[in-house]
Amino acid sequence: MPEEPSPFHALRARPDEVDALLDSWLRRFCAVRERELRRTVLVESMQNVDDTSLLAILDRIDHRAALGEADCRWLSTELAITPGALTDLPYDRLADLYALARDTGVPALARRFLGSQPRAAGPAEGNPHQDLSPGERAAAARGTDRFLLDRLLFDRDPRVIAVLLDNPRLVERDAVRIAAQRPTNAAILGHLIGHRRWGHRYRVRKAVASNPSTAPALARQLLPGLLKQDLRELLESHTILGDLKTDIERL
Repeated sequence: MPEEPSPFHALRARPDEVDALLDSWLRRFCAVRERELRRTVLVESMQNVDDTSLLAILDRIDHRAALGEADCRWLSTELAITPGALTDLPYDRLADLYALARDTGVPALARRFLGSQPRAAGPAEGNPHQDLSPGERAAAARGTDRFLLDRLLFDRDPRVIAVLLDNPRLVERDAVRIAAQRPTNAAILGHLIGHRRWGHRYRVRKAVASNPSTAPALARQLLPGLLKQDLRELLESHTILGDLKTDIERL
């Protein structure tokens, strides 16, 4: 007798049923404007379904996003850049989800639950262009001196950068310069991609995805949102480690 499909594959074979669950997520998600509330909606939505349904929904998000559905592309990106949305689930459940996702034979699902350690060690905290204490640099990051702000763009202390990103005098090219710094601290890149003003900017997301110091789990979530020509550019840049090249080639 033929082997019965797993619960995941059985549910995956009923896309209308999964779409009904996903569409309920989308209605709630799209109705919320504030990022912190969107994060709450995502966490609650994931907590309110069983593991098999959650994996089927994540799989369906990827499928519909790849077909160009705008709301699913937005939701997929938000799952990547909203701090803690996925990892807010209990650790035991995350471990179970990873094991279940690994057994589905759908690599993209398992990759969502891989660890978030940085790909490369970041530099020591400090600022090669400004001989001030961290507290003094954080105070300066709130200021109006453009010359000083330009020097603080190279700061390696996540606390200083977190303050600087809130400065209304920063423009998009400043955020891109922070995202493109090499070497840098993975926590800085996390602050940047989770920022309410800068996290949705395409050039910022591209720069973070391209940075060797970005945590692999974050990079994997950002890659599907990049344009094909930018993915090709990444492959040709030789800055992406081997474990992510497979993801880029698949996309």
